[in-house]
Amino acid sequence: MNVLPPPLTLVGKIHSKHGYDGRLSIECFATSNKIISKGNYLFVVIDGKGVPFCITDVNKTQELIKLKGIDTEEKAKALIGLSFGVPASKKMSVIPSINGLVGFGVIDQTSGFQGTITQVDELPQGPMLTVVGQELQIQPTAAQSETEAPASSAQEVLIPLVESWITRINDVDSCIYMELPDGLIHLND
Repeated sequence: MNVLPPPLTLVGKIHSKHGYDGRLSIECFATSNKIISKGNYLFVVIDGKGVPFCITDVNKTQELIKLKGIDTEEKAKALIGLSFGVPASKKMSVIPSINGLVGFGVIDQTSGFQGTITQVDELPQGPMLTVVGQELQIQPTAAQSETEAPASSAQEVLIPLVESWITRINDVDSCIYMELPDGLIHLND
């Protein structure tokens, strides 16, 4: 039996207490709505270790939660400022707050496009990323000699932020790796 806590993917932070019954105000960076739901476990990082707490109640906006065993104002205050996560084995994407994405790199593993997010627009159908970058590995033209490096052209691309297109997010390098549908990069050509 494994008694060690699982490796965690951090998905949010506890901001404050709410009321006097131990309810907590949180911010969750995960794009999946299934994480913050009644009956699921969150691992609160206490002294560098993930301590599991069962979610016993959650509001509709998933910003206020109640954890099993946290039933007083004092117990809730002890968790303020701590991060929480889920087991890293769960397949999910964790995205920083939408405004925090500006400056992140985007790499499309399908086309080789690489760029930097310059703007994020909140549209009714979901967030839209404006990415300025270049598609690498463009073949040299007949006018170029074989010794010249392959050309690259700067372009602005609009990319919808779709969870299933994200393969991984590297917080250390501030980079989002994606597998975009064929042709999306060339839609504006």
